[in-house]
Amino acid sequence: MAIDFNGALTLADYASLSNDPLIKEITKSLHKTWNALKDIPLSTNPSLRQTGMRYLNANIPVPNWTGLNAEPQTFKSKPKSYEEQLYILRNKLTVDRRILDQPNAIVDPVESQIQMFLEGFAYDFNDKFINNDPSSTATGNSADCFPGLNYRLNNAVDYDIPSEMIIQSQDISATNLFRTATKGGSVPFGTQAANRFIADLQQLFDNMNTPDGDGVVLYMSEQAKRQVEMAIRVMGIGAGFDITQDSYDRPVEKYKNATVRTVGRKSDGVTSVISNTLSLSGANIDASKGSSIFAVRYGTGYVTGWQSEPFKPKYLGLSPENGIMHNVLFDWGVGLWVPHNRALGRLDVQVTD
Repeated sequence: MAIDFNGALTLADYASLSNDPLIKEITKSLHKTWNALKDIPLSTNPSLRQTGMRYLNANIPVPNWTGLNAEPQTFKSKPKSYEEQLYILRNKLTVDRRILDQPNAIVDPVESQIQMFLEGFAYDFNDKFINNDPSSTATGNSADCFPGLNYRLNNAVDYDIPSEMIIQSQDISATNLFRTATKGGSVPFGTQAANRFIADLQQLFDNMNTPDGDGVVLYMSEQAKRQVEMAIRVMGIGAGFDITQDSYDRPVEKYKNATVRTVGRKSDGVTSVISNTLSLSGANIDASKGSSIFAVRYGTGYVTGWQSEPFKPKYLGLSPENGIMHNVLFDWGVGLWVPHNRALGRLDVQVTD
């Protein structure tokens, strides 16, 4: 079944159009804890798989210019098929009926448990969105969840992503930005490094076919964001950065038309979702001191998603099997749809001294 992504809505759009108070409340909760899901335009469709065709540059036909009375030259383009699938999130909350009957309960026990689940879901989704490696059995990875941005970019050939969508950028650590002498060779420092970083960011936009950053969200660690802000201050100008507000009146930072976001930390409250100690291979980046800035271009034809149904819990009632436990079910399917091979990009930078 083909999915029409032209009507894809973000969670905020769903909340504003829905008259279901539960959807509004869950959307508000996901915004409070910050979940990358809120950026993804979603269509609602029960399809388990979505298949498409894309034309790569090597298969684009070359127009034939000719003179009068000449025969037309035949051309043939061969598209390449690609496929994405739906992944299922399924959890059940059980609450003893006697807990629900407590007259002195300070908070609704079901509501408080749902809020905690939503917070855990936000931590997990952000981590999976960036880091999930379905081929790995290491903690935090799952073969039953969509491939994360880093996995797709590290396996660029499998996803038809051009190599230029990964750019090795600059050392924008505090020490280098305020350095008064080169640390060796021709490595940029100070305002030069800051300017080169902005140029690399612009190059990434150009490679994504969106020079003004239209539809792009930049995901980075807290440390990387601090260093980007420091680089801007070192340059002494706005450098194209600005601050607006979202639908909940919170500040949203922008570079040109691209949104700047931090993806925060994992559920332990300490570990950054995007590491600041990556071993990157750039000439201007020291080993084990790097981080990555991920760029995602959202919108029809670029990055969207689909869900099997709106994301909300379903109350199943008192269990007929034991008669003592009330059951609340989360059963939700979601898939990512990335038809354009230039919709994802990554900028590798050094952020620690």
